[in-house]
Amino acid sequence: MDTASSVLLGIVVLFLLFKGFGYLSRLGIKQLSAREIDEKKGMMLLDIRTHKEYDAGHIPGAVHIPLSDIGTKAKKIRKDKEIVVYCASGNRSIWAIKRLMGMGYANLWNLKGGYHAWKRIHR
Repeated sequence: MDTASSVLLGIVVLFLLFKGFGYLSRLGIKQLSAREIDEKKGMMLLDIRTHKEYDAGHIPGAVHIPLSDIGTKAKKIRKDKEIVVYCASGNRSIWAIKRLMGMGYANLWNLKGGYHAWKRIHR
């Protein structure tokens, strides 16, 4: 196998590994679409994006706790409520959900496609 083929094979293997880890990380995490959020009432919306992203636009009524502050500011979040966690695209929110699960939170949902998906249907 020549060098170019080895590099290409390595890239394909890495892509598949990262893709596989992405799917594995979603196991056990419930997902909601942007349309389903509009139909559900009484759920808390948790925006874990950066301050800059939040200031540029967010879902009305969302509580803002950046991902980097989840561990220290989670006490703002009630454990008895259903919580929809979102970021820009739905990936960082997976990390936040995993962290919250480790802190004893159970009623967690990921916004599939994140803020971008919500924004697309609320123009």
